[in-house]
Amino acid sequence: MRRKLILFGAGDYGVASYNALKNNHEIIFFCDNKKAIQGKTLFGIPIISPEDMNKYIDSDTDIIISSSSYLEIGKQLDDMNINNYFIGYDGTVFNKPEERKNNRIRRCTRCVMDNTSDNTIFFDENGHCNYCTSAINNIGRVYFPNVEGKKLLEKMLDKVKDEGKDKKYDCIMGLSGGLDSSYLVYLGYKWGLRILVVHVDDGFDSDISKANIERLIEKTRYDYESIYLDNEQYADLVVSYMKAGVPNIAVPQDNCDLAFIYDVMYKYQIKYFLSGDNFALECILQKGNSYSNLDVDNIRNIHRRFGTKPIDKLRFISSDQKRQIKEEVGIEILKPLDLIDYNKDRAYEELKKFCDYEYYGGKHLENTLTEFIQLYWFPKKFNVDKRTSHLSSLIVSGQLTREGALEELEKPLYDEKEMKRCIGIVKKGLHLSDDEFEVIMNGNTHRHEDYNT
Repeated sequence: MRRKLILFGAGDYGVASYNALKNNHEIIFFCDNKKAIQGKTLFGIPIISPEDMNKYIDSDTDIIISSSSYLEIGKQLDDMNINNYFIGYDGTVFNKPEERKNNRIRRCTRCVMDNTSDNTIFFDENGHCNYCTSAINNIGRVYFPNVEGKKLLEKMLDKVKDEGKDKKYDCIMGLSGGLDSSYLVYLGYKWGLRILVVHVDDGFDSDISKANIERLIEKTRYDYESIYLDNEQYADLVVSYMKAGVPNIAVPQDNCDLAFIYDVMYKYQIKYFLSGDNFALECILQKGNSYSNLDVDNIRNIHRRFGTKPIDKLRFISSDQKRQIKEEVGIEILKPLDLIDYNKDRAYEELKKFCDYEYYGGKHLENTLTEFIQLYWFPKKFNVDKRTSHLSSLIVSGQLTREGALEELEKPLYDEKEMKRCIGIVKKGLHLSDDEFEVIMNGNTHRHEDYNT
């Protein structure tokens, strides 16, 4: 990088870039698209408009995009014929995203994330990507697999028990039958929490996950509430997403799950939701080809365009509704798995001893529809191999070497016989004929944003 820098972005990302670069570079300006802050200063440095920026760019000046909207700002700079810029992300400087040429795949030299399908990945001078760099920087911020975590966990549990002492339940947990949620329910039992366990049955739970849930509830004797989604309407909504050709066809599933959980929390006035989301196995989640599961307008737009049945029996929750319930009940979402040394293999062993828990094949494969989405829909339609995220998370949390991850990626995505069985279940559950399925799989792809109106 050159000696003088202009930081495009005067928010949190800009502050992080300033603190990381100020000792070795001269920050001559901040730049921002927000007119309200143009003409003001940050750290005594003027904030200029993009239109004024061209006046100050010379052979000794580089631009660092320091904003979460780096893709949009990158295009803005390209349109201004400014092509020499970098990305400032979480205090680290990366080269701008590369266009893939001659099908060249670039893979991170520290984890196994690559640029095959994701335009939100970029690399620093060492070949390290923004995903693992950000994740590593979060160790000690959100993940505490140590003595500090033990203290934080004790404090969290004391708070949950104390505030729930006059109520029937201390907290609520969702249970899918997968490892993360099952292990958290098991730990909650060990910690002596009074938990209401809830589950949303979309008709695609695997036999293994059903058995795991049954054994776990029988062993813990926790109160358990489950809701069954209307099959006809739910199937029509999922098929609408498939016909729309958008990447994240799990949005309806995720939104219905969340709507049920918040309804139950409101009903019982339960303040604490203990989430199985965790750093150890999920610190790297691919941002490309994702979309918010709270955009109810987008859900209804897609169904209006491609659906054939009403969806009035399905309960959805918007970001505004979620915020309202959260404020009324005082809901707090806690992530206890971030306060322990959460090891995947050890968790399986403990659950096996506790309730004869069975392994179901891999991350998110406890549900047949999710298995189809992860192993077939994403790779076939969008050239996305979700294993890179899962394996890279294990690398960062020290549960797998990069060499081991690369070996895993050399293996086939799925067993042909098992996937044939999986697709058969999905077709039947979604009421799709063989011809209808083939038309969908061979159809054009779109972004979720294409259906915002």
